[in-house]
Amino acid sequence: MNKNLFLLTTILFFVCYCCVGQENRIDRKGRFYFSLGPEYRITPFYKFSPTTRNARNFSAYTNIDKQNSGTAVKLDIEYFITKKLGLGFSNSFRYDLVISEFTNIDGLSGVKEADYKLLFDYNIYLTYYFKVFSKGEFFVNAGVSLMNRNSEFSVKEPIVDQTGTIVGEIYTIADFNYFANRISIGYKNKIGKIFLGIYTTQLTPYFDVNTRFNVPFIGCSFDIGKL
Repeated sequence: MNKNLFLLTTILFFVCYCCVGQENRIDRKGRFYFSLGPEYRITPFYKFSPTTRNARNFSAYTNIDKQNSGTAVKLDIEYFITKKLGLGFSNSFRYDLVISEFTNIDGLSGVKEADYKLLFDYNIYLTYYFKVFSKGEFFVNAGVSLMNRNSEFSVKEPIVDQTGTIVGEIYTIADFNYFANRISIGYKNKIGKIFLGIYTTQLTPYFDVNTRFNVPFIGCSFDIGKL
């Protein structure tokens, strides 16, 4: 876990929390709201055994915990269908690990550097707001996420004849993309939001359909505009 990123996220989360306290406007039906802020993803937890690996065994190419944890920057656009119900889309991005270092290259000893890319996640969601505080709102958010976009990498595999002799090579393009359900709860006022939640799925490139994969997160966001 990167201590500097964790410290930055903690400070931003605290700032967001300290900012809440002004009366939230309710004249938002039919309007678009834009917000921006950090989301810190905690190390995933999942049920793991050798029998739950995906047949493609892509988990061997990366560090699953590192690839799916850490700080992402998230931009949200939310349209209020009513003054309490919002339909939103968010795009988060982070510079993160794709492929881990390898100590064996083409059957020879050596070290290949780890590969990092700018990864993207997309989320479509509904949010319902409850006016239970005098100076803000409690909200529940649920949606579907497309995770780890732009994580493509190439895999080289040998072509073997009937005698076991390598007669060629084939290259394929693989990725660590997966779909997840996203659920969160939080507090909102005129300044922004604080929230916590979880990404959860049973199908990833790392494990088979029967292995649940969970990524908890905390975060905050600031309102940056509205139309």
